[in-house]
Amino acid sequence: MKTFKESFVQATAQWKLLNRGTEEERRQADAFYKDHILPEVMMHFREKYAHSESCENLILTLGTSYEPLVLSILALRPERVLIMHSTRTRPLLDDVIELTGLKPSRYISRMVNSENPLKLYQVVKEVYEEWDRPGKIYVDFTSGTKSMTAGCAMAGSVINAKFVYIASHYLADLRKPEPGSETLSYIENPYEVFGDIERDRAVTLFNGMDYASAAEIFDELRRKVPGLHEFEALGLLSKAYDNWDSLNLAGAYDYMSKCCEILSLLSLTGSATLLAPHKSRLEQQLRLIGKLKDIHEGQGHRQKDGIFHDISIVMANIYCNAMRKEKQHKYEMSSLLLYRLLEMVAQKRLWNLKIDTEDAEYAETGFEPQALLDRVNALRTRVKGFHPIEKLDKQISLIAGFILLAALEDDIIRTKKPDAVIGRIESLKNKVDLRNKSIFAHGFTFIDADKYSQFKAAVDEYVDRFFHLEELDRDEAFGPMNFITLSAD
Repeated sequence: MKTFKESFVQATAQWKLLNRGTEEERRQADAFYKDHILPEVMMHFREKYAHSESCENLILTLGTSYEPLVLSILALRPERVLIMHSTRTRPLLDDVIELTGLKPSRYISRMVNSENPLKLYQVVKEVYEEWDRPGKIYVDFTSGTKSMTAGCAMAGSVINAKFVYIASHYLADLRKPEPGSETLSYIENPYEVFGDIERDRAVTLFNGMDYASAAEIFDELRRKVPGLHEFEALGLLSKAYDNWDSLNLAGAYDYMSKCCEILSLLSLTGSATLLAPHKSRLEQQLRLIGKLKDIHEGQGHRQKDGIFHDISIVMANIYCNAMRKEKQHKYEMSSLLLYRLLEMVAQKRLWNLKIDTEDAEYAETGFEPQALLDRVNALRTRVKGFHPIEKLDKQISLIAGFILLAALEDDIIRTKKPDAVIGRIESLKNKVDLRNKSIFAHGFTFIDADKYSQFKAAVDEYVDRFFHLEELDRDEAFGPMNFITLSAD
């Protein structure tokens, strides 16, 4: 194979030094490249691959650089060519035809949406049928946008095409390859090159909290891209979060365990992965899921004792789940979870006073039953919608629980001025009523953002007060429960 002429080396050096500060100067530099450098590159490329296997059918995408298409056509010598381009890149089609000498009978051009891989996929399938489903077909995805190349790779896989691309040493500042560095490369699996395209899509879904869809893509990449445990770990994490978000703690623990095992193996090899910066957080979350699983698998009174002993992580789990629903504008679901938090606040404060809200006994409250009943009724008669009761409740509802706590002068509801406690109970009841009228509670309406915000503010007030009174660190409890966000880089 002949080497490049001295004149070509000199022309390349001259081309690199050309000014490109203005649009006109860039056009002049491109014209110099086309007239003095590209012809030599083409001749060299044609001779280099003169004895390589030719192809009958070639499919290409045309991006902002026409040169890769020219070189691919010269090297593969196809009988028929499909060139897909966007509105923006259509003018470059003339350069491809001029430099390759393709006759009109040998090529088809199609306009596609550069950001719609599905449209490109459909065009490939249509032309494939038009060509009577040839057995020998090549796809070159060197040029074009990421979406175009992704669509090309998908379509090529379906029609069992061979994949090629023009590799080179790219000069980013000049927006051209190093003249003479171009080579024709074959790959068996396009996902080895374009796995990052699907990975980006999966990352977007993951960060959008669509963990089930993200898991499907990561699993597909794991099957198609050999030797990359990262995709397996990402798929397992997506499934762990999907199960955790659905409060399936056993499933979440199983998937998170496997994810952390793979991360440990990857860390030993020094592999740089999307999950590497989050390894310690995920291991911490694994421990938390395990603890939550053990707590909720308990039975009866002993189970409640365990729950209330570790109430901070139980509440953190529910609250962070509610905040994920809020980010997705699922206010009904979020308010349902926040309501449960209010119940937990009342239940734990009453548990401290030896009262189980599911099977209440009042012997250890420090009050005689009748005296306590009188205190409760004195409050109930002043709260709208409540009436005196003949005996203390055996099962205690949310607002009734806070009325009982007020009667017992618990700090969660107590006010500096005794009469002000009615206002506090009424305010809480009004906020709870906003939620109770929603379709997920007792009503037929959907809670809007404004009503949701009012209800959430009330919950936050009592949760903050609860953590202060129980001498618990809210940030320490809630922080580790937040699901990670993957870097888009």
